Amino acid sequence: MTGNDAGAGHVFVVRGRLESVDWDAAVVSTSGNFVPREHWWPVLGLTSPVESAPAGGNRVRSFPKEGRPVWLLNVASRGSVHRLVDGVREVLDTIASADIEPGGRRVKPLIALPTFGVGLGGQGMVRGLVIKALIEAAVECADKYDFDIAFVVANAADYAAYQSIRRGHLLSAGIPPQVQQLADRLQAGEASLLLGAGVSIPAGLPSWDSLLEAIRQKELPGVSSAEFAELNVLDRAQLLSKELKTEDDGSNELGERVVHLTGLDIKPTLSHCLLASLRVTKVVTTNYDALYESAFESAHGENSVAVLPREEARAGVPWVLKLHGDVADAASIVLSRRDFVRYDAERRPLGSIVQSLMATGHLIVVGASMTDDNVLRLAHEVLALDARNKRPRTLGTVITLQRDEIRTALWKNDFDYVAVSDSLDQQVAARDLEIFLDKLAILTSVDAPYLLDTRYKGLLEGGEIDLAENLRAAAEVIRSLPHEHRERWSSLEAVFDELGATPRPPSTEEDQRVSRSRSQRRRIRLSQLR
Repeated sequence: MTGNDAGAGHVFVVRGRLESVDWDAAVVSTSGNFVPREHWWPVLGLTSPVESAPAGGNRVRSFPKEGRPVWLLNVASRGSVHRLVDGVREVLDTIASADIEPGGRRVKPLIALPTFGVGLGGQGMVRGLVIKALIEAAVECADKYDFDIAFVVANAADYAAYQSIRRGHLLSAGIPPQVQQLADRLQAGEASLLLGAGVSIPAGLPSWDSLLEAIRQKELPGVSSAEFAELNVLDRAQLLSKELKTEDDGSNELGERVVHLTGLDIKPTLSHCLLASLRVTKVVTTNYDALYESAFESAHGENSVAVLPREEARAGVPWVLKLHGDVADAASIVLSRRDFVRYDAERRPLGSIVQSLMATGHLIVVGASMTDDNVLRLAHEVLALDARNKRPRTLGTVITLQRDEIRTALWKNDFDYVAVSDSLDQQVAARDLEIFLDKLAILTSVDAPYLLDTRYKGLLEGGEIDLAENLRAAAEVIRSLPHEHRERWSSLEAVFDELGATPRPPSTEEDQRVSRSRSQRRRIRLSQLR
């Protein structure tokens, strides 16, 4: 592996599907004949079955495909969890010797793994032991080799189990106060997100500067790059808008160019997946791309998030507000100076939503430097309102890659600034942001839909084992009651079900419904406590 100065490898956990994450190499499980099951075909770029490989040899095979490499791991064994994890170590050893280069702007290669062996691999009844062993093996290999590992987890119970184990490790290592404070706000449902271009640039999408420069090269070749750069970014867009005659006929040719350059068929980054795993219900983005909502739907199911304003908000369904437009609608793109001047008159309700988030909660800003004219105006109006009511407070937290002393001073007492890295290297700092978000995800994953599920018994210790047995017995008693009596205990039965007393096959739709129910009950309990 290529050396770097980013320290030891890190193990991440995100919810989603393996094919929907931007990784540098991946591993999928197979039977003894190395034939992947159909649900792995999208990862492998397949649309039809492949012939079986010859039996015998080792348990690891590379899979020939264009683009990012994939390895196959034979998990068909009725043996021990120990044997299963030995195979995981073997495949990671093989990947380490392959000298995988990090893609995009990553400083380390990212290796994506599923939860092995819990399907037809024969270890489904001891999922807890498998997950615990997989984490231990992954941490060992991440420390040993120069790569990061991401477990991509499909269902809620497995995800909660992973995070429960990792939370114990994180608590032992110590949690920075700023991480804990943000986690507390997220867990309490007080926080919303504002996502800027810094989240999507690592995916290969252009910044505003590079986006406009790419359009200039085609539309204004007679204007030098240096001359063009002398203009403010809004004026650069305004000049391009005039050249494309956008202002004359009411069309948005500039928006069409932006859609062409930003609506690329690319996968969400690790940061997108980590942010989607936080399950924040209210998100605002100044980005035109659809990467966040793609990551969210990969984690929580199709139609699990509403995209405003082109879709209706739905009760109990998280939403993402595209503040400056959407690649799905070129006419909605806001980029030129005239677009921004018209913004308040034409799109004031969108700004009001953002102001509501600032006025009633805590806005966590990721990937944005607080230089956007619209966002600045909205923030200062809320601050002015608070000042008139003699209610000074911090509107939110801006998470930055590196220290920004001047803006920290500029926004003192208005927004807290949190730098995630001490490195001057942008790539190293971007990885530090991923690790920061991973810690937030660990601390905010407090649901435990595995506790009463016997498949996860291996995660319990001491008195927990007897307690779980007693609660499962109580759940059975409730289920055995006559209907008219059972209804009296429905609230308690629902709690037992939330804790896994009635194991269900992995179902994204069910996960989504239960998640909404839990969130609603948690908000009620918090309001009662207050």
